[in-house]
Amino acid sequence: MYLSNAERWAQICDRQVELMAKLSEQFPERREQLQHLTHSWQDVKQQVRRGDTPTYRHCVEN
Repeated sequence: MYLSNAERWAQICDRQVELMAKLSEQFPERREQLQHLTHSWQDVKQQVRRGDTPTYRHCVEN
């Protein structure tokens, strides 16, 4: 299914990835968890680019 706002979704994903990178710099002890979140946002962006409805897979451990 095509998302009419797919480009906006992609922009949001890019911003979230940038935010995770900045947070990783400020909180190195959380780098691994933030890396998982980064991958999740990148997955969402790929789904949107393919025209799929984005899904979220919880993969972050405390």
